[in-house]
Amino acid sequence: MSGTSRHIRALAGCIVAALAGLLLIGTGLHLSGAGWHIARCLSGDESPFDAAVLPAGYPGLGTIPSLPETAVPQIRAVPGVADAVPVQGGEVGLVGFGTLVPLEAVALDMALLSSSGMEGEAPRSASDAILDKRTADQLHLQIGETITVHGNGADRSFEITGMTAARGNPTFDVRGTLGVLPMSAADLVGPLETEAVHVRADNDVDPGELRDRLQASLGGEYDVVTHAEMLATGDVTAETLPPVLGVVGSLLVVGAALTAYMGRQTTTTTSLLMATAVLSVTATAAVIVASAGLEISTPTILAVAGTTAVAAMAAMVLRPKILAQIG
Repeated sequence: MSGTSRHIRALAGCIVAALAGLLLIGTGLHLSGAGWHIARCLSGDESPFDAAVLPAGYPGLGTIPSLPETAVPQIRAVPGVADAVPVQGGEVGLVGFGTLVPLEAVALDMALLSSSGMEGEAPRSASDAILDKRTADQLHLQIGETITVHGNGADRSFEITGMTAARGNPTFDVRGTLGVLPMSAADLVGPLETEAVHVRADNDVDPGELRDRLQASLGGEYDVVTHAEMLATGDVTAETLPPVLGVVGSLLVVGAALTAYMGRQTTTTTSLLMATAVLSVTATAAVIVASAGLEISTPTILAVAGTTAVAAMAAMVLRPKILAQIG
């Protein structure tokens, strides 16, 4: 086999390995929800809330959670709380699937919806609704379809105008979520219950610190979780699989880059593979953090990317000397 043929085969192997690694990392990003975190950080958007207050024992409770009216002022009095927004709604059922599919009808907070991300459009009229992505996928529902919802003793029709971008945490989201305008929620449910309270922290307060302050102040009648903890799946397989995919994918990409580096591929090819390795390591770090239920921050992403990029650039600058030493 000629030297040129071996060179081409080596290059093809590097490219295939890099593409396979990127595919694994992309799957990890999707499963862990880290892709949503990264898009939010890079766009400059904030998390829709820093912490959520729920009744103690949820989701082990057999019914949708309900908090007393005194919860909101009590939460707002905790030091470090910038704002507290109650999530109000109640239980309804989706008609037409053999049996009623239990859903949680929620009166939408448009500010929260716009910051949390969604596909499609927000409801504009009393007959519009958004549905959580997981329920839509399970029931094969699409944006633009009309669904029938049973609540408060009657059936009502809604057009699905959008879907929540995040699939949510099945540990906490034990029912699907139907987001409607407040007037529609009142018609569907009757008297609205406060199911949870979303809390924003002051600028100098970390979400984890806010959670601890709220828990200490509110006591054992409430459970407090950060936004990142609510997105984490709570399922062992879903927690461990994305990091494994990310690490294996990064090893493939980094291995392809090192093979090109040591195999005397062109500087352009090696540089592209090294840049891809930087992105893969950064993405894998995000997958690991998101799977652990921690909040991904822009400084963290930049620190990992910057450190890896500096190492890659140094390797490229020193490449002639290193190859000469190896011989």
